[in-house]
Amino acid sequence: MEFNMSIRQGYQILRKQQKIKLKDLSVIVGVSVPMLSMYENEIVNLHKEKEKKYREFIISPSNVKRDRL
Repeated sequence: MEFNMSIRQGYQILRKQQKIKLKDLSVIVGVSVPMLSMYENEIVNLHKEKEKKYREFIISPSNVKRDRL
């Protein structure tokens, strides 16, 4: 059995693992919560700058929860 995951799905999983809410992320990126949801579900695209902010925030080491160790 083969599983194919898109880049967006990977970021969505990382976001959920880190317990980053779309509401909080939407403020950082500068778009609405529904827009981010549609982006993660591959319905719409974000401008390159906003997509970069989205990805950088999720992979930022400062967002990793230390209390899970």
